[in-house]
Amino acid sequence: MVSYQSLLKHFKEGNFAPVYLFYGEEKYIQQELTARLADSYLGAEAEFGLEKLDGSEHDLADITARLSERGLFTRRRIVVVENPPYLAPPRRKEEPEAEDEEMGPNTREKQGADLLIGYLGGQEAGDPDSILVFLTPGADKRRRLFKLIDKHGAAVECTTPKGDTLAAWIRKKAEKLGKKIDRAAVERLMLAGDHNLHYLSNELEKYCTYLGDEEDTITAATVETLFSGDLQGNVFKLADALAEGSLAGAQDLLELLLRRREQPLLIFFLLTRHYRMLLQGYSLLEEGRSGADLASALSIQPFVARKLKSQVSRYNRRTLEEAMLTLQKTDYEIKTGCLEPNQALQLVLSRIDHMQKKASR
Repeated sequence: MVSYQSLLKHFKEGNFAPVYLFYGEEKYIQQELTARLADSYLGAEAEFGLEKLDGSEHDLADITARLSERGLFTRRRIVVVENPPYLAPPRRKEEPEAEDEEMGPNTREKQGADLLIGYLGGQEAGDPDSILVFLTPGADKRRRLFKLIDKHGAAVECTTPKGDTLAAWIRKKAEKLGKKIDRAAVERLMLAGDHNLHYLSNELEKYCTYLGDEEDTITAATVETLFSGDLQGNVFKLADALAEGSLAGAQDLLELLLRRREQPLLIFFLLTRHYRMLLQGYSLLEEGRSGADLASALSIQPFVARKLKSQVSRYNRRTLEEAMLTLQKTDYEIKTGCLEPNQALQLVLSRIDHMQKKASR
């Protein structure tokens, strides 16, 4: 398999394979790789040379036949096949594959693969007549077709970047849009639970439009003003306000979330999870673990671990344990109908604030 960066280098150098597979959860990267390939391979002929097919409607024999065709307006062609079932992981046993009356799916796939092998064998290395691209969210590496692609072309797993890699992606995307982005703004974006690249790309484009030509840097204040859907990050900030003894700040944030029509039960769930994480972090630090250990132990980003450690330092064990007991009791009161979710959230904030201030006396 080939890495994302090395593949982009191949495209830039004009070195192309006859077949590619872009698979994985991050559709944005799949589309970006396809677009970069089209720009490099087709150039000005991209409008006429790019054809997209639904994999569920076209088998390998049909696709191979299309690759052999010559376009009317372009010498080169790229055929993109989306969601091909002949690359997907096997379905559950209770969902058997439908079979043709004459032959089963494995036989049809084998015959199609044989035709494709013949076609690929006739392509010139580095400068094929046409290029075949498969796009799929999941791929079974045991399939014959996957091994065929890996041999004659390149298979690239497209996953959402994490940690420093995601931070670098955000900075580079901002640069492409003509802006710089400061570290605090990057961390503010990464603190959000949604790291989908389409979503982050749209957010960055929104910030750039908002700033216009007058400002050249996206700041944390810009993100604070414009970021949408950041429930997890706001719950973290809400807990931060409580840790600092600012009940009014926590209540303002809660009111903001409710005005955005965020689900009160989801807010309560995230708040409970956050205090459970604080208690776990406190225990780890008590055991002599370093702040850096929190990230791996709690499966969170390193900069989130740093912020969590800062919150932990404002509590003692008893306060965190009492907070968890209060959250559990409030959860029971919600489930038994004794408290409405909105009322329960207001009450639990006041209770935790009271515990925190009582412990600091």
